[in-house]
Amino acid sequence: MTFQNMEYFLKVAETGSITEAARELNITQQALSSAIARMEAELGCELFDRHSRLQLTYAGTQYKEAVVRMMDIQSQTREMLADISGNVRGQLRIGIAHTRGQALLPLILPDFIRRYPLVNLSILEDSTRELERHLAHGDLDVVIGFAPFMLEEAMVYPLMKEQLYLVIPKVLLEEHFGKEKGLKVLEQFRKTHDIRLFRDFPFVFLKEGDRVRSIVTRLFDEAGFEPFIKLETGNTQTTLALASEGVGLTVCPKLYLNSNYIASGFENAYIRQRIEICPLFAEEEAGYIGIGYNRERYLSRFAEDFIRIAREKLL
Repeated sequence: MTFQNMEYFLKVAETGSITEAARELNITQQALSSAIARMEAELGCELFDRHSRLQLTYAGTQYKEAVVRMMDIQSQTREMLADISGNVRGQLRIGIAHTRGQALLPLILPDFIRRYPLVNLSILEDSTRELERHLAHGDLDVVIGFAPFMLEEAMVYPLMKEQLYLVIPKVLLEEHFGKEKGLKVLEQFRKTHDIRLFRDFPFVFLKEGDRVRSIVTRLFDEAGFEPFIKLETGNTQTTLALASEGVGLTVCPKLYLNSNYIASGFENAYIRQRIEICPLFAEEEAGYIGIGYNRERYLSRFAEDFIRIAREKLL
C-alpha cells in the first residue's frame, strides 16, 4: 500500500466518480480503476459500492478515516524532516478572524515574506469558532483571533489588548435624549459602562457564532434585558457604516477604529464624524487578541518564526 494509492482512494471517495477523479489526478481511468481494485484485493474487502454513483461501503468509510490520519502523519513528518535538513520551503496556513486580517496582516507578513520567500502562504479569514475547528482538524497551522481559544489543545500567546467599543450614532443619541442630555449620558456610560442606558435603542450586530457577538450577548444577559436587534450581518465594516447612518448602535473592536489600513481607523473619516465611540468595558476588563497553534501537531520552524514576528510587531 503506497501513499500515492491512498491519495487515489481519497480522490475517488471525494468525487464519487472514477472519471472525475482520474481527470483531477491527471491519470487514465483504467490506471485508477486498477489501483483501486488492487487496494481492495490487498485489503480483502470492497471499499466502494458500485451499484450506482460510487459510494463508500462501511469498510471504505472506516478505511477513509484511517487514511486521513496516515496522510496527516506523513505531512507532519515531512515538515519535521524538512526542518532538520534546513529546508525553508513549505506552506504556512494562517487563519485570522475576518475583522482583523485587514488591520494586522500588513504589519506581520512583509517581514515574514522577506525572511522566507520560498514559503507559500495560505490565508483563511473566518470567525474564531470556525478557525479553531480548522486548527483542531489540522487544516491550519496558526490562528490569530480573540482569546481565549475554546480549543483545549491550543497553545495561545497574547498579541495585543483588544478593547471593544460601543458605537453610537449621533443622530439617534440626539433623537432619544436631546443634545445636552445626550452628552451627559455619554459621560455617564464612559464612567459606568452600563449598557442599560441604551436599552431603548436599536442595535446592529454581527451574526451568531462570531466571538464579538458572543461577548455582547453575554453582556446583555448580565444587564438583564434583551436588545432590539434591527439587523445582523457578517461584516464589521458594514455594521459601522449602518451605525453611522443611524440604523442602530453596534459594537466594534478597537482595530477598526485605529488602523492605517481601514478607512474608519482615521478620526477624520466620514463614518467617524457621525458616531460617538465609548469603551464597552473598563480598561482592566478588556480582552486580548492571541496567536495560537495546535500543540498536538508538529509546528514547522517557519511557523514558529511567524509567531515570533507577530509577537514582536504587536506586543
